[in-house]
Amino acid sequence: MDTSAPLRDSAVMQRSSPQILVVHKLMQTDPHEFKFMVMVDMRIIGRGFCGGAVISPDWIITAANCATWPLSGYKITAGDHNIDVVEGTEQTREVVQIVIHPNYESESASKFENDIALMKVSPPFEFNEFVQPVVIPEANFTPTDYATITGWGMLSAGGSYASNLMKVDVPLVDDTTCDVFGFLVPSMVCYGGGDKDGCLGDDGGPLVCGDSQTLCGIFSVGHCGDLPGVYTEVSYFGDWIRRSVVPTEEDPWPVESITTCGGRIAASSAEIKFQLGSSIRADQRCVWVLKPPYESSRFRLSSSGLGENDGLYLTSFANSQPGTQQQMTRVGQNYTIKSGFILVTLNVGNAPTRGFRLEFFSSGLLSVTKDVTGFARLTTSTGNFSYPIGGGRYRDNENALFVINPTAPAMRTLMFSRMDVENHSECGYDAIMIYNWYNNQYIQVVRHCGSSLPPTTTFQSGLGLVTFESDDVFTTTGFDFEWA
Repeated sequence: MDTSAPLRDSAVMQRSSPQILVVHKLMQTDPHEFKFMVMVDMRIIGRGFCGGAVISPDWIITAANCATWPLSGYKITAGDHNIDVVEGTEQTREVVQIVIHPNYESESASKFENDIALMKVSPPFEFNEFVQPVVIPEANFTPTDYATITGWGMLSAGGSYASNLMKVDVPLVDDTTCDVFGFLVPSMVCYGGGDKDGCLGDDGGPLVCGDSQTLCGIFSVGHCGDLPGVYTEVSYFGDWIRRSVVPTEEDPWPVESITTCGGRIAASSAEIKFQLGSSIRADQRCVWVLKPPYESSRFRLSSSGLGENDGLYLTSFANSQPGTQQQMTRVGQNYTIKSGFILVTLNVGNAPTRGFRLEFFSSGLLSVTKDVTGFARLTTSTGNFSYPIGGGRYRDNENALFVINPTAPAMRTLMFSRMDVENHSECGYDAIMIYNWYNNQYIQVVRHCGSSLPPTTTFQSGLGLVTFESDDVFTTTGFDFEWA
């Protein structure tokens, strides 16, 4: 199976009728007229190039459809004018991090929505008379009647690429006139048409408004002049951009308080205050699933009545798998985890114990980890579960987590009654994984795919996880399981 996807040539969409060749960029720019302009070069892996704009010494902005390849596939060049000549003003950098908007779905019907990404470069750009950052608009920015697009893309549909940076002033087009294909959403804006548009190679390039050269759009869908171009409207994403490139500090105190045995937490900070000052029965297990918004999470055990046979554990969770684990044992202890998901697991020994208070504070850059596509806490003594919920086929790029944690502690048995997951000899495409909480850690006992049923699994402590992942190529109808 080839799980790669080509650079989205469909960013230049064409009608079913023959394409008329038109000049789409009418004027060569003055050298370094647009000091924020960069080339996002993927030619080292045979994938052409895109445009982009510098937003800080460390970061550039481009389209998400230009940002789906491994880091090693990119070179970013600022300060260029004629890309066929070494002019001595260029600054070429490696890409060390890519942040794609979490709601961009390259394979979905809405693949043009949220078409925005950030790339971190190393070493940082040096700002000078040839390289400067673009202006990011505020949320209330109103697009101007005319704007300017720049790029080194094709000069006409099917024609040659530009050597010198080109530009064209394009008129604002209302949504009704523009929405020929029926996919426009409020975070898109349309400019151009006639003989004025971007073309192949201009994806991700900047559309700037006014004398301040404010970045009002990112080139997303073009037609090489046949129809108006569609741009990601940057003012809708200002907060996401800033939180992605400027570290956020910790909240001064927890903003949420959780008192139940288990739960799901997506806040920037919280306290888990479970039975503090009260009794917890023997053999109790509780799991809290945390999805912090920022890349770093600091935990502090501020109060505890847990005994020496009890355990409170922090487990990183990535790519549908539990990872490193840390036990919180003493009041005042701090521990920091960098993980998109974190499991907090309480394991009470064979005697009743007392409760605890655990705080966490998330900080740093915005987390690039997408939320789980499916989640459930299954707390009844017996039950059954089907995925996808509601039937149908599961989606591409699934990352689902189901916690089997009955309220009454006792040994449980997990059995699958239906299995329809893309088959592979090593289950390398789509797969379910089963984890048993045993000896104070999550141990993988099953990885399974295809149509045969996985073996029956016993959770000695009554606690287990079922995770599911899929790739971006082929989907089927999922699975059913029950526990008792």
